[in-house]
Amino acid sequence: MPTFLIRQFRRFLLAALVLASGHSADAQISLNGSGIATRGNSIPSATYFNAIQRMYKADYRDAERTFTREVRGALKIGVANRWLDSIAYYSLLGEVYYHQGRTTEALTQYDQACRMYLQNPNWMIRIQFQREPQIDVNQQRKILPWGKSKRQFTLGRFPGNELIQVFEVTQEAIRQGADSRFMGPRPFRQIDVIEINRALALAIRRRNELLGPLGPEDAISRQLVAAFSRGTTIPNHWSKAWADLQLGLAQMGVGKPDQAEKYLNRALLVGGQFDHPLTSVAMLELGRIQMEAGNFQAAADLFAEASYSAFYFEDLSAIDDAFQLRTMNHLASGPRGFDPLLEPAALWASQKRFHHLVARLNFALAEQAIHLGNAKVAQAALNTGKARMRDAAAGRLGNQLRYLTARLQFLQQRDSAGTALAQALQEKIGMSAHNLQLQLANQRYDQQQLRARTAVQVYQALLGDPSVAQWMLRPWETLARLKTPHLQAYNRWLDAVLSRKDMAAALEISDLAKRHRFHSSLAWGGRLAALRDVLEKPENLLSENARNQRNELLLRYPQYQEAMNTGRQLRRELSQQWQAGIDDAQQRELTKLWRQWDNSLDAREKMLGQIGLQRAAVDMQFPPILPTPTLQKKLQPGQAIAVFHDSPSGVLGFLLTSTASTSWQCAPKKVLGKNLSDFLRDLGNYDANYEVQVADLSENAWEASGVRLLESLFAGSSIDFEALEELIVVPDGLVWYVPLTALPIAVDGELVPLITKAQVRLSPTVGLAVGNEQPWRRVKRSGLVGQQILPGESEEEKLEALAALRKTVENPISFPDDLPAPTPAMGALTDTLIVLDEVELDLAEPLQWAPITLKRSSKQSSLSHWLLLPQFGPQRVILPGARTVAERGGKISKRKGASAAPGTELFLASCGLMSTGAQTILMSNWRVGGASTEELTREFLQELPYTTASAAWQRSVQLTRELQLDVEKEPRVKASKDDATDLAAVHPFFWAGYQLIDAGAPVLEEDLEITEDEAEPVAQLE
Repeated sequence: MPTFLIRQFRRFLLAALVLASGHSADAQISLNGSGIATRGNSIPSATYFNAIQRMYKADYRDAERTFTREVRGALKIGVANRWLDSIAYYSLLGEVYYHQGRTTEALTQYDQACRMYLQNPNWMIRIQFQREPQIDVNQQRKILPWGKSKRQFTLGRFPGNELIQVFEVTQEAIRQGADSRFMGPRPFRQIDVIEINRALALAIRRRNELLGPLGPEDAISRQLVAAFSRGTTIPNHWSKAWADLQLGLAQMGVGKPDQAEKYLNRALLVGGQFDHPLTSVAMLELGRIQMEAGNFQAAADLFAEASYSAFYFEDLSAIDDAFQLRTMNHLASGPRGFDPLLEPAALWASQKRFHHLVARLNFALAEQAIHLGNAKVAQAALNTGKARMRDAAAGRLGNQLRYLTARLQFLQQRDSAGTALAQALQEKIGMSAHNLQLQLANQRYDQQQLRARTAVQVYQALLGDPSVAQWMLRPWETLARLKTPHLQAYNRWLDAVLSRKDMAAALEISDLAKRHRFHSSLAWGGRLAALRDVLEKPENLLSENARNQRNELLLRYPQYQEAMNTGRQLRRELSQQWQAGIDDAQQRELTKLWRQWDNSLDAREKMLGQIGLQRAAVDMQFPPILPTPTLQKKLQPGQAIAVFHDSPSGVLGFLLTSTASTSWQCAPKKVLGKNLSDFLRDLGNYDANYEVQVADLSENAWEASGVRLLESLFAGSSIDFEALEELIVVPDGLVWYVPLTALPIAVDGELVPLITKAQVRLSPTVGLAVGNEQPWRRVKRSGLVGQQILPGESEEEKLEALAALRKTVENPISFPDDLPAPTPAMGALTDTLIVLDEVELDLAEPLQWAPITLKRSSKQSSLSHWLLLPQFGPQRVILPGARTVAERGGKISKRKGASAAPGTELFLASCGLMSTGAQTILMSNWRVGGASTEELTREFLQELPYTTASAAWQRSVQLTRELQLDVEKEPRVKASKDDATDLAAVHPFFWAGYQLIDAGAPVLEEDLEITEDEAEPVAQLE
C-alpha cells in the first residue's frame, strides 16, 4: 500500500477512535456530588474540574497547587507553543488568586488566558461539531432549591467534548523561515469547548473588573474586541451565541455597555431556542448594566435568573457572582427586608458542602441584617459563615467577614468597633481593585503606554470624588480608596496636564492632591469628616446638593436629628452660663451640664460611625475646590497667589493674579533645602535651646542667605514684588518652614523684608485662601490658656503680662484647672483661642499634638480629637509658642520623621484647625517667647477686630520692629557683659518665625441674607 494511503488510513482510524471515546465520555459525565462536571478523557482533565470543586469548598491552597501543576503540564504544540487548554488553566489559577485577594497576580493569569486566546482566535472554526443541541429532559426535571424562574425557557443539552484539528509550525517550515501563520496539520484532539469558552469568559469578566477605567486603553482589551468582531466561529452556526457572548464581554471591557448589551442579548439563547451553559454569564453582565444604570428591579431579576441558569448547568462561579451582585444591588436599592433567595440558597450550598458559597451567602444575609438593624440575625449569620471559611479566611471573604464584624460592632455601639474597622480597612487596601488600577496607570504612564491625553481622562476617573453609584454599590471599596495615599498618581496626573500646557487644570489638581493628603490622614479617608460637614454645618454654608444630602440622611436617620437638637440645646445652656468672671463654685455647678454635652457629642459620633458605613453618598465639602477661572475672579488688583507643589521631580510653582498666570520649576530640592537651612541658621535657629547672641542680632548675614532662598523659590515666576499689596502663599514640603515675611526683596535698590512691602498670609490649599464664606461670629468668649512663653521669671510677672493680653480681647475667660469635659469640647465654646504655652508639632505624629495644653487635660486632647464633634470651634486660634523642625535649622530626624514628608505637621495642623472652623491661625515655627512675643501677640489681637488678618499682622510686625526690648525679658537671647541691655526687635529672629494662616476677608454677618431661624446656628455653631 502506498505510504500516503497508509498515513490517511491512520488518521481516519485515530479520528474514529477519538470520536468514539468522546461520545462515551459525554455519556458518562460524573458529578461526584460536587456539581462540577468531570468529562472522561476530555481536555481539561478531571483533575482540573476537581480543583474547581476544591476551590468552592474553600480549599484555596489545594486548588492553587493543582492549577499551578496544570499550567506547567499544559499541552504544547511543537517545541514551546501552548495549546488551548492553557486558557482554562491560566483563568482558574487567576480565579484562585482573585479569591485570595492577590489582585496583581490574578490579573497576570487572566492576561495570560486572554493572550492564549489571541494566539488562537479562530479555534472554534476548527471544531468538528458532531451533534446539534437537544432538549435536556433530565435537567428540566430538576427543582430549583431557591426561587422560581419568571422565564419560559428550554434547557439545551450540548456535547461536552468535540474534535478539533490541531495545527503547528513544522520544523521544516521553521528551517525555511516561516512564522506562526504557516502551520502544518496534526491529528484531531478532543476538547471541552464549553469549558474553554466558560474559562475565557471568566478571564475577560475579571479583567474588566480589575482594570476598570483602564480597559478602553488596554492593549489586550482592544485586541479582544477586534478579534471577536472578525467572527470566531462557523458562520450561521448555533455556536455563534458563544461568540456573541465573548464579543459582548469584550465591549464591556472597553467601556461600551450599549454595544455590549446588543451582543449579550443575542447570547442568551442558542439558535434562538435553548438556554446553554453560558446563558448565566450573559445574564450576569446584562444585570450589571441595569444595576449601574440604577434599574435595581430589572437587575435583581436578571441576577436571580442567572443563578437559576447557573444551577441547571452546574456553574458554581456564576452562582457565586450572581448572589454577590444581587446582594450589592439589593442593598443599593434601600431594602426594607431580606432577599428571600439567600436562606434556601445557603441551605443548598451547605448540603453540598460548598463552603465558599455558604460563607458568601451568610455574609450577604449578615450585611442585610446590619442594614436593617437586626444585630441578632447578623451575628448568627456571621458565625455560620465564619465556621465554613477554611482557606477563605485569609482572602477576600475573610476581609468581608472582618468588615462586617466591625460594622456589627458599630451597630452594637461597642468601643472596639473603630479598631476593628481600621484593621479590616488596612487589609482591604492591599486587595483593592481601585488601588490596582492606579498602580497600573502609574506604570503605564511611566512606560509611555498611557499617553498624556488619555492619562488625564484615566486619572480623572480614578482620582475624582467618589460618585453616588460608587457609594451605593461599592462602599467598602470606596472607603479603601479614600484611605489609601495616592500622591504618586496625583503627581503623574499633574505632569500629564502640564505637558498639555493646561495650567488651570494643573492648579486644580495640585489642590486636589493637597485635599487628598488631608483626607487620607484622617480616619476612614475623610468619610466621617464629610458626614460631619453635611450634617452639622449651618445650612446657608452648604451647597444645594449637600443640603439635599442632609435632608435625605436625616429622613433615613431621624434619631440623629433628635440627638443633634438635644446637643444644640445643651450647648445653648452652656453658652449662657459659662461666662467670663464666674467663680470656682459656679464652674463646679456646670460640671454636670458639661458632661451631658460631652455624652451627647459621643453619642452622635457613634451614630456617625453607623451612618458612614451605609450606602449613602456624601460630598466632600472641605477643603473646597475652586475652578481656576472662579479663583482668578476673586483676586483683587495687587493680590497674588503663589502655590507650591512638592513632587518627586522637584517643587513646582504657580503664580496667579487677577489678570495673569505662570508656572515654573523651583530650584532642586537639595539646593532649596540647603538655602533654607542656611537662612534659618542665619536667623538664629541651630537647635531648640540655642541662645542667640546679641552681637549676632545686629548683623545682616541673613540677607545674603535670604536672597539665595528667594531666588530658589521664585526664579522664573515673573513675580513683581514692588507691585504687590498682598501675597497669598500655599506652601508645600519645605516651603512650610520658609520665613516668608523676612525674605529680602529689592525695593529702590535696597534689600528690605517682604513684610515691609506687602501683606503676607498662608493657606494650606488654594480653595481655603479665597473661598471663605463663613461669617465672623460675635466674640462671646476669648479663651486664654497657659503663660509659659510670657515674659518674666516669677508667677507675678507672668500674671502681669497675661493681664495686659486679657485687655486686648473681648470677653476673656479662663479654663478651670479641673476640666469637666475634654479640651476640644470646651475649646469649641470659645470664639478666639490663645494658647500661651509651648506646643511642639511632631513631624512623626502630626495629628497627636494638643492645641490646649493643661496639666489636667484629658487624653482626648490631641488635634485628632479636635476633628471630631463638635465640628466647629474657635474662629481665631493663636499659637505663638508652637515649635517645628525649623527651630533646628530645618534638620529632620531620620528616625522620627521618616514616615512623613517635610511640612506635613504644619499642613495637617492648619488644615485640621480650619476644618473645625478656624479662619485665622497665628502659629510660630520656632519658639521666641518673652516680651517680643507678648508685644506681637498683643498688637495683633488688638488690631484684628478692625481690619483683615494680614493687614493686622503686617502692622504688628512693623510696630515690633521699632520696639526696644529688654534683653533680660527675651529668654532665647544671651547678652555678654559688654552688650547693651536695650535691643531693637528689627532682626527677623523676633518676628519672622510666625506664620499667619488665614482664609481672607470674611463675609460680614450683617451682609448675609439669613432668616431668624438660621441666625442661631451661625452664632451658636454646634
